[in-house]
Amino acid sequence: MARDRAVGQADAAAPPPTDSLNQQIVQAVQFTNAETASYAPSQIAIAPDMMISQAAGLVAQSAAGYFDGISKITLAAQGMLMKQLTQDLVEGQLEKAAEDALGILATEILMGAAAAVAAASGAMEAESASFAIDRIDQSISKYSSLLQNRKS
Repeated sequence: MARDRAVGQADAAAPPPTDSLNQQIVQAVQFTNAETASYAPSQIAIAPDMMISQAAGLVAQSAAGYFDGISKITLAAQGMLMKQLTQDLVEGQLEKAAEDALGILATEILMGAAAAVAAASGAMEAESASFAIDRIDQSISKYSSLLQNRKS
């Protein structure tokens, strides 16, 4: 909508009289202006387009932050559980050592789940980015053909 308005305003302006100017220069300037206007739809960034282009990066950043946080918590928990497991084995408390070993396995599952979430968000990011890029390409194509039709 904003793009249509910008293109419409450019077309609505009445050209100034150019009778006293060098017609070759006028023609060159008009040609340059037409070329510049034909690229306008691909150069104008409106809020929805900017949000679409930023969304994929924000998803990736969030997934990386989530995975980083979970991996730090998991590694800290594993370190504490391994220390406790070793101490329980030295003291001959096999039942507690078995519980510590199960805790270590649980943290491995937590790490695997975090990796799966990060991978899934990466797949969603790629899919949504592909969809958004296709829609932007269609819009640019539509506006370019609109400008071409207005010239003729």
